[in-house]
Amino acid sequence: MPLRFVHVSDIHLLDLAGVRPWHYFNKRITGRVNLALKRRREHDERIFDAVLEHGLRLGADRLVVTGDLTNLSLPSEFAHARARLSAAGLPVTVIPGNHDTYTRGAVKQRLFERHFAEFMIGERDDDTEFPFVQRHGAVALVGVSTGIASLPLFATGRVGVDQLARLDGMLARLGDDGLVRIVLIHHPPVAGVSKPRHDLLDLGAFGEVIARRGAELILHGHEHRCVDSSLAGPTGPVPVHGVASGTSCSSRPGRQASFSFYEVDRDLIHRERYTWNGTAFDRVH
Repeated sequence: MPLRFVHVSDIHLLDLAGVRPWHYFNKRITGRVNLALKRRREHDERIFDAVLEHGLRLGADRLVVTGDLTNLSLPSEFAHARARLSAAGLPVTVIPGNHDTYTRGAVKQRLFERHFAEFMIGERDDDTEFPFVQRHGAVALVGVSTGIASLPLFATGRVGVDQLARLDGMLARLGDDGLVRIVLIHHPPVAGVSKPRHDLLDLGAFGEVIARRGAELILHGHEHRCVDSSLAGPTGPVPVHGVASGTSCSSRPGRQASFSFYEVDRDLIHRERYTWNGTAFDRVH
């Protein structure tokens, strides 16, 4: 049976319950200002409800979220996002984004891993968290983390030397097994897609792994816009699909809330893209 899944990203689910002023004595202070002045009005959690409802109607059997489930990596946000995903009505796969590793404290406390461990169950090398592999018939979802704590006004990411080495081995083994490899990563891995100070810092090294080992599809978020690109693979271009925020209130073309519905099997990768028209999701033809 093919794997049918919804790809959504950057849902930024907000819950400030129990937050105290001292929680902002770090990078969160700039994020909190941005939240008050801008971001809070740019996202609507009710659109995420519509994503789930539409995905279920389409017959999806999994929800894939490529990072930025939270805004400021607050414990209340993680608890809220976990509750929402647990009630999604679908099995869920997640990876972290830069907003999920917003501060060094959040990274040190492993807030993302602690709250979302049930959504990242899979094969791993040794005792490491990333990358992980979830096999679904002929399809393998490969979860990569680019989440690092960055300076204020920066939203950069990094895979890291050790994780890249593990990814190299995983993609090789999965390729030998004849599986359709779908790599999940938050930051766009293609040059020129990210805005300044939003980059994947080891983009070139990630591209070298893909060029050497290949993959059948790479999915990302981060830039809050729909963008299709590609990376060189050993036998030809590897498609790279980026999706806009799943809760965006924007009406700008390419910036509207969006999700993609995939049907994947050994000989098939079919995508349908949907965008929010202000009241419902329309299929993009």
